[in-house]
Amino acid sequence: MSAQRTIRSFVLHNYGNLISAETPEFDEQKKTWVARIKSDYPIVLQDDRTPDKRIVRFIPIRGIGKIHFNENLKPLKESTPREECVKTIQTLIEVWRGRTEKIVVQASADYFVRIPEFRHFFTPIEEVVDHLLEHHVIYDDDAMKYRPINKQKRTNQYLKLLEGLNFIRRVDDGYESGEMFLFLLKECETKGLEEDEFRNAILSEVIRKRYSALRDVFEISRLQPTIHIDSCIYSPSLDAEELIHLSKQTIARNYKESYGRINPLTLTHILRRLRCVGAISRSEDYWSGTEKLLSNMLDIKNEMPELAPPVMAH
Repeated sequence: MSAQRTIRSFVLHNYGNLISAETPEFDEQKKTWVARIKSDYPIVLQDDRTPDKRIVRFIPIRGIGKIHFNENLKPLKESTPREECVKTIQTLIEVWRGRTEKIVVQASADYFVRIPEFRHFFTPIEEVVDHLLEHHVIYDDDAMKYRPINKQKRTNQYLKLLEGLNFIRRVDDGYESGEMFLFLLKECETKGLEEDEFRNAILSEVIRKRYSALRDVFEISRLQPTIHIDSCIYSPSLDAEELIHLSKQTIARNYKESYGRINPLTLTHILRRLRCVGAISRSEDYWSGTEKLLSNMLDIKNEMPELAPPVMAH
């Protein structure tokens, strides 16, 4: 039996059918065979309109461990244990789900900013935008004047956020319009768009590029249910790479599994808001993404590397 068949058979019987070995290589110096361990993790998807039809897709996970054999094809102790491989797979599946949420946010940001709750949260950014449109510079004294200490701290955080995205640029005693601010302004003027569309463009870019900071630093708990519901709708479609239609009950169940329980009134409210701005679609009692947005998300997904643990420096 060849080295490849022997090693793959060993992995199948000792690691389970979710884990397999790549093509082994022989180390002439150590006189050992080494093969990387991978997993093509299966997921079962179902469109609620056709409950008898199931779709099976595989999440490719690479580099979860290595298997070592001596030159006589006897297994060696330095091989990655099965338990460690399983733990790595579980961790990377969580990374996969988190990556899906990032894809949804990146593709849907233009739609989110049209939802009133989102616009209300970003009032501090709109204040900066409006002041620059009117006065071309924001002085530190004006930005902090008459605000309580906690509001001054939050204002400064927003200013640093906008500076990091090149929407504003630090000058003596304040800030002026940055490169990205002027670029988007010119683009909107060229297209004949209204001032509100310019604000939307800036807010979309903030959400798209700084969602993690908004979530962790600014604690956007009021906005997260909307993003989470959108992710619950698009996640199976991203995995299937085709539109999947879901009932409200399925969406609620998916939400519970990933994020916890959600109030039925809140779910209905958010679903209708997402549909009103064009982020999702509805057909009778079933909800789904849109062809346009799913296509954008798949483009983003296909540019991402396969799942693998980070390479540790030696």
